Amino acid sequence: MKNKWILLLCLAFCLTSVAFTQAKFSTSVHAMRPGKNDAYKKANGGMELITNIPMTALACPMCHSTTEKYPDGSAINAATYAPGCNDCHDLTKGTTVDEQTCINCHNRQSYERTAYPNVDVHKNKGMTCIACHTKAELHGDDGVAYVSLKQAGAVKVKCEDCHANLSSSVSHTTHAGKVDCAACHAVGVLTCAGCHFETVIATGKNRAINQIKNYRLLVKKDGEVRLGGLMSHTYNGKTNFIISSYHSHAITKNATTCTDCHANMGGTIAAINEYNTSGTMTMNKWNATTKKIEGPTGIVPIPSDWKKALKFDFVTYTGDVNNLTSDATKWEFLKSTIDNSHMYFAAPLDDATMAKLGVTRKATAVEQLADVPTEFTLAQNYPNPFNPSTIIRYAIPRSGPVELKVFNLMGEGVATLVNQVQPAGTFECRFDAAGLASGMYFYQLRAEGFTATKKLLLLR
Repeated sequence: MKNKWILLLCLAFCLTSVAFTQAKFSTSVHAMRPGKNDAYKKANGGMELITNIPMTALACPMCHSTTEKYPDGSAINAATYAPGCNDCHDLTKGTTVDEQTCINCHNRQSYERTAYPNVDVHKNKGMTCIACHTKAELHGDDGVAYVSLKQAGAVKVKCEDCHANLSSSVSHTTHAGKVDCAACHAVGVLTCAGCHFETVIATGKNRAINQIKNYRLLVKKDGEVRLGGLMSHTYNGKTNFIISSYHSHAITKNATTCTDCHANMGGTIAAINEYNTSGTMTMNKWNATTKKIEGPTGIVPIPSDWKKALKFDFVTYTGDVNNLTSDATKWEFLKSTIDNSHMYFAAPLDDATMAKLGVTRKATAVEQLADVPTEFTLAQNYPNPFNPSTIIRYAIPRSGPVELKVFNLMGEGVATLVNQVQPAGTFECRFDAAGLASGMYFYQLRAEGFTATKKLLLLR
């Protein structure tokens, strides 16, 4: 009888644990899939600003495997699909997840393996996705509803978890806490160019003209220099690009040298040379002969005046949007004008970091956007919480003196971001909180009798 009760208690405990795990899973990134929605929406400066189509009207929130089948072989009905356990698990064979199942959804890693074959040291040693990404991470066992896998804490694994003894290397001690491992050890990043949003609306699938690789976008995130990713889009004659932090899996032991990143150490770096000379950086270029988009080479450190400095060529697809087999002759140059752009879980490099790379030109801290508003406004900073920098947007309908300051909780000024006469317009200003302690701060805009104050939170 005693053994029977023990068995029943164990069974009850297991059932409770399963139910608890499932409750946690419901708030996981795998279950909620919030990243595209968060990056796309107007409030975060996303592409919705030029499409005026809410994410709920698109197929993106209900994304599913590119194979159109569950791991057990049963078909996926796109009309009724909802995220669940059978997305990853073939429960007829147990709970082990096949790596190809991961790749079916996270297909950028598949593209990376094709673009950079036999490079990744982890794959070459037989490691699979779940060798690093644990069950607790994938199931969201911390119960936090992250808005993106790029948000701090969503991805638990760190290089240092396995590579703990790095102090013997001069390069590691020099960059420790300042530069993320992948910024030096990834062979490059990979991205699609010229994404055609009309195709996404019509089919729920992506269409891009080509991929670009063999470059390294450098941004700041969580106080470190990290790899950045880039995507450009067009819709109804309008253009958009997004820069975000990037997770590369094409990792090798020795991917870079000092001169690959530092022009002031003898490196010949096209993006730095162009910026020092002209204040611009060419991010991509339309080749009318090959009818392809050509990307940059080498490192591309993103400056604080990136909205003005970065230059793009945009293309559009003139063929049948419902036919996913692209006709290469149907791609045409659209324009080089940018209608919308934003950063997502990334920030530009500060002037001190740019100088260490050999950049001699000082970036403009405040950028004027295209539109002229009808009223004074002060927007919520983004990202918020932030570390170490964030963007503040404000609008003034007429020319006049403008003052934008940041205060601590004691009401003491800690930074003056703007103190000058400005023309009517909408502006963006970057606030770099390097050297300030974590905590709540306030920023205040004063202009022509208008005063507005908002909170911002620095989390280190």
